Amino acid sequence: MAGDEGQLLKSPDATAAHGDGREEMEEELQDQAARLPDDVLAGILRRVPPRWVAASRCVCRAWRDAVDGRRLLRADLLPLSFAGLFVHFDEHKFPEFLARPSSSAAAVSGNLSFLPSASPDCGYYWQQSQGCDWKNYNIKDHCNGLLLLHNNCVVNPATHQWNILPKGPAKRGAGNVRYRSRLVYDPTVSPYYKVVKIPTLAYYRRGEEPDPSMEESQWPPSVCKMFVYSSKSGCWEEKNFVREGDAAGTAGKIRARRSKLSAAYFRGALYLHCQTDFLMRVSLSNNTYSVIEPPMGRNAEDYLQIKIAKSGNGLYFVALDTSSRRDRDICRLRVWILNESCGQMVWMLKHDKDLKQMPCHQLFRTPVKWVLEDINCSMFRDSEFQQDNNKETTEEKFDWSSDGDIEDKNMVHHGYSLEDMRDLFYDIELLGFHPNEEIVFLTASKQTCLAYHLNGSKIEELGNMYPKDYYWFKELANEMEHIKSFIYTPCWMQEFPGSN
Repeated sequence: MAGDEGQLLKSPDATAAHGDGREEMEEELQDQAARLPDDVLAGILRRVPPRWVAASRCVCRAWRDAVDGRRLLRADLLPLSFAGLFVHFDEHKFPEFLARPSSSAAAVSGNLSFLPSASPDCGYYWQQSQGCDWKNYNIKDHCNGLLLLHNNCVVNPATHQWNILPKGPAKRGAGNVRYRSRLVYDPTVSPYYKVVKIPTLAYYRRGEEPDPSMEESQWPPSVCKMFVYSSKSGCWEEKNFVREGDAAGTAGKIRARRSKLSAAYFRGALYLHCQTDFLMRVSLSNNTYSVIEPPMGRNAEDYLQIKIAKSGNGLYFVALDTSSRRDRDICRLRVWILNESCGQMVWMLKHDKDLKQMPCHQLFRTPVKWVLEDINCSMFRDSEFQQDNNKETTEEKFDWSSDGDIEDKNMVHHGYSLEDMRDLFYDIELLGFHPNEEIVFLTASKQTCLAYHLNGSKIEELGNMYPKDYYWFKELANEMEHIKSFIYTPCWMQEFPGSN
């Protein structure tokens, strides 16, 4: 993306130039821009649409100073504020939005029914055999206010803008390699987004014979083939990324363990937590990548829940251990931050606490409970029930910036007993990490949403997060629920490349 924004405002002559001539032309244009009086330059940029202001900021230092100094790039339009969490239960068609209710006119919703659908009335898992496009709304990834759906549709749920990507390259490669898609978007740097297909090693199916030469080769390879879609060009491109440093190991050993992929886009690089507990740092600006060792080593157990996330202070690695140790169960939360100073990548432990050992006076509740949108129940239950819930959903808005709301001054002591505390932490899962504060979001038995404050080791009960009448959507009444969740920071910029 770093190259996109610089090309937006260049003249045709500058774009056509090559080598030293091009560099001289760019320097001359920057000198001309720097000689413009500040008031004149600011007056020009005020007449430019928001996305071009974001791109103009990257042309040269003088333009960046003009944009930042005059606050020309409206922060309220950018994905900077935390609005709430998207929670997608596996047998719901649409994701649910969980947030503190507000009367604001701007609303965030998991209702994606504005997208084209071949079966808009299909809202149940068991209807898929009837030609339902139910799976298309499964969220594969998210980045700075945009969602990447299962059908390769990139959508902004805040502005209802969307774009279906062209057919991509094959999902599989030689050696049982599968490509997983990740979304990259930062409107403060460029108005364009990218989708990157990352190669991962899949298990061999029964009867498939592994290739010995592949299993003994280094993984990831020294030159790693990836596919990149750019909303600027509107097409996919095959790119080779060169590894800097050592590989994670051999393909055979890496393939032997579980497979997972957690990702975060931070300061121009895509960080991925891959199978067998290694991380990749992919730089799209110079087509390189490097392997990062995880903070707890390579022998992490299967029951560890792991998320990598960006926040105001840096890139975080969050691990939740809910295993059994001898005569007791634990709920150990550890958080590291990545230190990339002096060319080194070192994990620094920020927090280490067994939540089950916390005293009762550390549990609080929020004075205003968060509310789950319950959009699936509103849309797909019977008509009488649907009318009542549609009215309720229309009246409640879900626009909230929690950056200043989750604070100690707003907390109220809960009054839980020790037995209540043990029951609360019986089944804990990670939901996400606050984008601006050191707060971890958790769920207790998929029923209650919790906010754990690293500073002060306080737990805040935010409210119920279990959907209304979810049993109507389950294929089997007693089956275990599975959820996907992520933090959402809405982007309200109306300019959307390739929008439909």
